[in-house]
Amino acid sequence: MLVISARELTQNQNKFFEIANKQRVIIKRKNRFFQIVDLGEMIPELDDTYMTKEEMFAKIDEGIAEYKAGKTKTLSSKEEVHDFLNSL
Repeated sequence: MLVISARELTQNQNKFFEIANKQRVIIKRKNRFFQIVDLGEMIPELDDTYMTKEEMFAKIDEGIAEYKAGKTKTLSSKEEVHDFLNSL
């Protein structure tokens, strides 16, 4: 990961876009941080779902609690697993 200033990005855009092909490039502007992301050759259909780290860990904790409370379903065959995964 490389952290640069907005001024550095302005002065050396090509350099940092090339670096972004290989590693994360974070731009610090005042007290905010932004990231250059290589999306490839086509604009992908963007999923605007965003989850903070705290929300992700809360979801994991919720899943663990449900497991401990016995709120689970056992999938006993390959077909059930495929059906379940296809339903997601």
